[in-house]
Amino acid sequence: MKHDEAEAALQALGHGVTADDLETDTLDFKLVAESPKATLGLLADALVCFVNAQGGTVVLGVDDKARERADALRGVPSTYTIDQIRKGVFDRTRPHITPFVHEKIVDNARLILVTVPPGVLPHSNAAGLATRRLGKECLPFPPDQQREVMIARGQVDWSADISSADLTDLSAVEIGRLRQLLTSSGRDHLAALSDRALLEALRLVTPDGGVTNAAVLVLAEEHVLQQIVPSYGYSYQFRPTLGSEATGRMRSGRPLLPAIQSLVDAIDARREIHPLNLNGGVQLQLTDYPDQAVRELIVNAFIHRSYETGGTVDIEHSPERLAIISPGGLVSGVTAQNILTHPSTPRNRLLTETVSSLQLAERTGQGIDRAYREMLRVGKEPPLFEDSGTLVRATLTGGIGNDSFARLIGGLPSKAARDVNVLLALSHLRHSVTVDALQLAVMIQRSPIEAQGVLHMMAEEYHLVEPTRRTAAKAFPAYRLRSEAVAMMGRAITYHRRGLDETNQKIIDHIREYGFVTNRTLQRLFDIHVFAARDILAGLRERELLKKIGDAQGGTGVRYGPGPKFPR
Repeated sequence: MKHDEAEAALQALGHGVTADDLETDTLDFKLVAESPKATLGLLADALVCFVNAQGGTVVLGVDDKARERADALRGVPSTYTIDQIRKGVFDRTRPHITPFVHEKIVDNARLILVTVPPGVLPHSNAAGLATRRLGKECLPFPPDQQREVMIARGQVDWSADISSADLTDLSAVEIGRLRQLLTSSGRDHLAALSDRALLEALRLVTPDGGVTNAAVLVLAEEHVLQQIVPSYGYSYQFRPTLGSEATGRMRSGRPLLPAIQSLVDAIDARREIHPLNLNGGVQLQLTDYPDQAVRELIVNAFIHRSYETGGTVDIEHSPERLAIISPGGLVSGVTAQNILTHPSTPRNRLLTETVSSLQLAERTGQGIDRAYREMLRVGKEPPLFEDSGTLVRATLTGGIGNDSFARLIGGLPSKAARDVNVLLALSHLRHSVTVDALQLAVMIQRSPIEAQGVLHMMAEEYHLVEPTRRTAAKAFPAYRLRSEAVAMMGRAITYHRRGLDETNQKIIDHIREYGFVTNRTLQRLFDIHVFAARDILAGLRERELLKKIGDAQGGTGVRYGPGPKFPR
């Protein structure tokens, strides 16, 4: 897998694309140093950094700053053997790392690819320095963060530890709620078990009667929960505007299942909804805070928070924004810059598995994907995540989504309409004339190679974008919306092109030939639906390029002719 990424990057290298542009959290490029000793030390340090994170590959023999391919592929002298590199890394790491090493000839340059998987235990170099790869950087990896990594890898799980509670401390009401959710999620065989057998099957209780911390969070009586997990709790407040006094407040310590539902209900009671009709009689509801995005983020706040530190899950709600705040930083290895694509790393593994079995939200690692998708597909900005180290804040912007953008997405094939990468690219193109793979890679939190694949698919399979003529020959061309997509976007596009774009020019040419245009004409010209055509006409009228002519008051047959600013 790591080799595939390295080989794809080597193919894209050059033509203005540097190796540094292609580096990721699992791929690094390095040059041979002034001596074998220095080179092996450099490799050992880089591999320690990878093995303490997700693993990765170092490609030796590449200048990561050179912009031309021939300058970048510097190669490795034949005096560096595979056995020498393997042994050199082994001797310079603690515990010892034995990497996978092989050579590859690229454009007559001998390169060495050195790969390591994620480690089981934290590693350091021979001097005792431990680092960890985050993005494209190697950062210090102190003991407290090493414990967090062990938690993320499932070697430590607070939620699976045995608490001081016993079976009599568990609520019959909450066990009944658990059964109902299991039944509604299609797990009737579990719901039919006796209480003890059910709890053992979910591993909430051990065979010898030990009650886990996860069981306490989900099923304990409220006073027991507060006694055993004093850091547990949640709050909600609503403000009519960001700067005004709160008019709605709630603070409680009820168990996790009713807690999640009460917070979802509080937000739902103040939700703004705008119905939107799509082609084929389909109706979509535009809303300020999509229900599925809200639920995913609330569930994540409870199951991924740190229960070993103080603080409660807090929600701040206003028409302008919705903020969900949870104690503890993001799980080790997860950052705001990779949260969308990072492999599943639950802090509380047993609690996460329990909640997943109830289908309160997507499985861990997929919930963020859904929150992104639900916000983007109605024309809103994706969630914003901030990690202060002690708190995580997830923020959704308020306001109703964009009609034109939602109609465009509603008219796409379902595969494209549910592809978060495609949605992020289209959302960016609402505000910018072009996008290339290097820009998109940051947005979709993937490598530039993968981002280029997304743009190529959008151009060749979905016919949404096209490379600009000036950049078409580059490894990473700049892509712009095709005229049909521009027409569909309508007033969702916030930038103004200089002069007349292709869509407007076609309309103007048609009017010059026939004297007028109608909504039906635009539907035929651009293969768009009635609402997109309406938005185009409204935009041209606002710019005084067109004006209504004739006596018709409404309908798709109303004629529009040259306005005061129609180009002569």
